[in-house]
Amino acid sequence: MLIRALMLAALLALPACSDRTNEAQELLIARLPQRLDVEFQNLQTFPGEVVCGEYKANDPLRGGSGFRRFIVHGEMAEDKPSELDWEIFCSRDSAAALFTALGIGPADDAGTQLPKIRDDLKLLQDALGLYLIDNFTLPSSEQGLEALATAATIPPQPLKFKPGGYLASPPKDPWGRPYRYERDGLSGGVAQEYRLFTLGADDAPGGTGENADVDSGQLKYLDLVAP
Repeated sequence: MLIRALMLAALLALPACSDRTNEAQELLIARLPQRLDVEFQNLQTFPGEVVCGEYKANDPLRGGSGFRRFIVHGEMAEDKPSELDWEIFCSRDSAAALFTALGIGPADDAGTQLPKIRDDLKLLQDALGLYLIDNFTLPSSEQGLEALATAATIPPQPLKFKPGGYLASPPKDPWGRPYRYERDGLSGGVAQEYRLFTLGADDAPGGTGENADVDSGQLKYLDLVAP
């Protein structure tokens, strides 16, 4: 009870801001290991209800620190944003920043495939998450995304494959090709990182526009520019 009262007092002591910047500060504070005596400066709002700014808090592992950047987008607070995150989210034209940085877009092109790619990658990402919960490991690169629809017969075989699978069939990219899936780590090992992506219309690494590579690590940018 005392901790909650102190947190509330800290929030009430924040400088007067818009509702969104207040909400962003609360989301950032909730993420921090040390939630008292958090200071903020240089708060700015950007299209898509993005809030960028700087915060200072006592770090129990490293002691005091200077001001550091943070970004809030949607309900997500990032207390250690990358330079790319800052470049794209903290921009008055995030779609243009994404195209400049990664060649993905233009998001306002009437024929853009970005919404489909975003939805497909989210669908596959969710299915992989459910597979991991049930089987304590992800499909190997060799098993591929088909392992989400049909139980793999090559090792590592799933321990508790869901009846009916996790997808009826993995979606294809806008050009009719399977999305690519690369699992990091040894088969059956503890590493659960993967890359899920399309190489675009030309099916070759690199490129811009419809030829740009798009992977699941960029979903947060697609949510912003291709709603």
